Amino acid sequence: MAAYRSGFGDLLEPGFREIFDDNFKELEQIFPQLFHVNTSAKQDEKDSAVSGFGLMQSTAEGAPIDYEDPVQMYDVTYTHTKYTKGFKVSREMYEDDLYNIMNKKPAALGKSARRTAENAAAVVFNNAFTAANAGGDGQELCSTVHPRADGGATQSNANTSGITLTEANLETGHLAMRNQLDDKGQKIDVIADTLLVPIDLRKEAHLIVDSPLRQGTADNDANVYKGQYKIIDWIYLSSATAWFLIDSSQHEINWFWRVRPEFKQDDSFDTDMALYKARQRFSRGFSDWRGVWGSKGDAAAYTS
Repeated sequence: MAAYRSGFGDLLEPGFREIFDDNFKELEQIFPQLFHVNTSAKQDEKDSAVSGFGLMQSTAEGAPIDYEDPVQMYDVTYTHTKYTKGFKVSREMYEDDLYNIMNKKPAALGKSARRTAENAAAVVFNNAFTAANAGGDGQELCSTVHPRADGGATQSNANTSGITLTEANLETGHLAMRNQLDDKGQKIDVIADTLLVPIDLRKEAHLIVDSPLRQGTADNDANVYKGQYKIIDWIYLSSATAWFLIDSSQHEINWFWRVRPEFKQDDSFDTDMALYKARQRFSRGFSDWRGVWGSKGDAAAYTS
């Protein structure tokens, strides 16, 4: 479809005081605060890893060294997807538009590009508990049964009972992250510094984290969480209850720009139609689950 004068009669009528044109305040772009943002010069990007080693063995004098093989870990492929949007407007419509609305439409394509990126990025967390959104180890981002590449006991970075966001449950998530192990079963230094919540939990998150003293008690105890977490409330999260803890230096949640948003304009010689388009290519996902912990926050059992 195209914009013709027959479909936009109001823009040709001088009697209107004002005609609004998508002038709502644009949302802050959040995903660069959560993802490692990279650029790509290929059709896709592949990540993999190799494990470290276990603890050293006590060795008697003259005894042979204990040799251990590193383990090949899981491969992840990021395949870039193309996203486009465009519009057409007649020369007459452009010329006779008394409110300069059509002249603003190319900028609206920029908004569309930003919103598309935010929506796509949020899918990683919106599907964090969805089996169809599996990572390299065959499990979703937040799973109770992440396998170990060395065949050791499975690990969990999801709460099995969907605990809600409270002070006590924040501590539960914090400790669960501290106990994450590598693929040789060794302790690693994972410390959450980001609390990601839907806008429905923004107030509760700030009460827990930002209060100078412990929330809801008269004991005058210090709030040990104050200053420990950066709170991000993201309007693109689809669940009103799910919440996440993230170690911003350790997580492997990645975004690849193959082509950043680009905008082009052309004219049709035969029809006098003005053509505008926007295009971008990107991929996103996670290469490893460590550095992230999540709860569905619905107080229901979760095993996956």
